[in-house]
Amino acid sequence: MIQRRHFIQTLAAVTALTSSLHSAEAPAAYRWKLGAPLLNPPVVEGGKPRRQADPTAIFADGVWHVFTSGSQYFALKELKPGMVVPPGVTLPTGQLAVPQVFFFRARKQWQMIGQTRDTTGRYPQNTPCLSTNARIDDPQGWSQPIILDVPPPEDPTQPVKPWNDFHVICDDAKAHLLATSEGRLWRSETKLADYPHGWSKPVIALSGDFLYASHTYRQDTAEGRTRFFLNLTGVSVETATKKRRQYQQSYLAERIEGPWLADAATWEQPFAGPANIRLTDDRWHGDLVHGEPLRLGNDERMILQHDITRFIFHGNLRDPKTGRKADNSQTAGLLERDTSFR
Repeated sequence: MIQRRHFIQTLAAVTALTSSLHSAEAPAAYRWKLGAPLLNPPVVEGGKPRRQADPTAIFADGVWHVFTSGSQYFALKELKPGMVVPPGVTLPTGQLAVPQVFFFRARKQWQMIGQTRDTTGRYPQNTPCLSTNARIDDPQGWSQPIILDVPPPEDPTQPVKPWNDFHVICDDAKAHLLATSEGRLWRSETKLADYPHGWSKPVIALSGDFLYASHTYRQDTAEGRTRFFLNLTGVSVETATKKRRQYQQSYLAERIEGPWLADAATWEQPFAGPANIRLTDDRWHGDLVHGEPLRLGNDERMILQHDITRFIFHGNLRDPKTGRKADNSQTAGLLERDTSFR
């Protein structure tokens, strides 16, 4: 009887939490349209396009600052599908991959979190790193990346092979670093005063059918509450083709520490995937990989407006001759909310 009462109380608590997170202001379903690529891969020497993977976009001083893996930087007055984009500038950060950029208010300094290949044997393939800059509009001002001394993740039930896509979000007391290994979301923390040092041993914050590319944000709702939004690249086996397909999942929580509850996290009802995207440009091919909602804030709190209207990501383009995925064709795209989608 006691166990049954405890189960009912737990179920009621989870139901109440779910109800509070999914307020009336949240959309019943996310609907998107996808047009021409945002960044067409530039042709480089030898006629081969340069991949524009893992884009992140930060708005500061009236300019969108776009960074991609491979230390590429673009300064754009607007983000518009199909626009003419000048060639990117190469940053002095080496092959820093999967960049995240924010302004750290305590030091009045721009921070770039990224990853690089581990050469020490301590980490599972990749290690988190940090580069800093006094000005976001100075491409050559970024420092050489330093390794963040985060303890390596350990899971006695399943070895951690790679872990990827490091992302930092801060609250009033702590900095949190999140990363993914296949099916697991890891979280480490340090006191805000100690950042970027003093990281705790990573713990598993969420398990599920996702691969990588977690992005975590604070949302201040119109009702005066604070909640947290998380998106990841999910994976599903397509029934017709038996192929693994990638799409975007979303989760919500009252605290960065969790628990995280599914918001739109299935292939059938995704945050963003074939089920809820209307294509207006048929050059796109395949999966929706590694993306983030665009936010108007740019500091370490990662504040995101509750009404998400645009989402930057990378995907592949189609080879016009074969109809298959073109080689080295990864480029950035921009999803835009679509009120006409049915």
